[in-house]
Amino acid sequence: MSGVLSGSILTIENKCNQTVWPVIYSYESNQLSPTGFVLRSGEERILQAPSPWFGLISARTLCSTNSSGYFSCVTGDCESGIIECPGTYKWSVVTYVYVRIDYGGVNSYTISLERGYNLPLVVVPSQPSHTCISAGCLVDLNKTCPEDLGLFTGGKQIGCISACRKYDTKEICCTHDFRSKQRCEKTMYSQNFEQACPHAYTYAFEDNNSTVTCPKSTDFNVTFCPSSIPDNTRSDSLSFAGN
Repeated sequence: MSGVLSGSILTIENKCNQTVWPVIYSYESNQLSPTGFVLRSGEERILQAPSPWFGLISARTLCSTNSSGYFSCVTGDCESGIIECPGTYKWSVVTYVYVRIDYGGVNSYTISLERGYNLPLVVVPSQPSHTCISAGCLVDLNKTCPEDLGLFTGGKQIGCISACRKYDTKEICCTHDFRSKQRCEKTMYSQNFEQACPHAYTYAFEDNNSTVTCPKSTDFNVTFCPSSIPDNTRSDSLSFAGN
């Protein structure tokens, strides 16, 4: 029965040294609520997903409310004017996690840097196995971000913009004549992300097995600014943990 609550729990945790404002966006009719909330450093929020569910999770930073009561954020702003993010969604320069609950009898997730980066994160499944592994991006990509892609506020770098979002060319964005796996190629910009986080999705048509598949009863813990990745991570992802 569509919309029935499943046994899949999403735990959103903030281990950053700053407050973050997570966004939960649902692509289909089954909605997950709340769509936006505040998490202070060290706090977590537990959500139960409907079955099936397909959506994304990200975190906004440097949010505030102006004198007119309008809420906005420097990274990840959903332009709703309030803490929650109802309605349509506009891509931002943030680290995303796509999550599918009970799709084809499995749960899965994909970490994406295709639009850009703002915070490190890790996803940890409750039922780890050879295929159902933890994965993430521990590296502060702001430190390796090409100079022309840096996102700054008050002289401080707070994100790294994707080359597609910055330059919007057919070759980089893989549109028009380049909209195919054969003609869409990685760039020096996507390679910057890929080197640090080899199992994140970094550009259109990338084929690096970035989607992690798990049993449909699996719960997921999404942690922003993690200190480590559990041992059930793919071995080659551990190479960047100490960078």
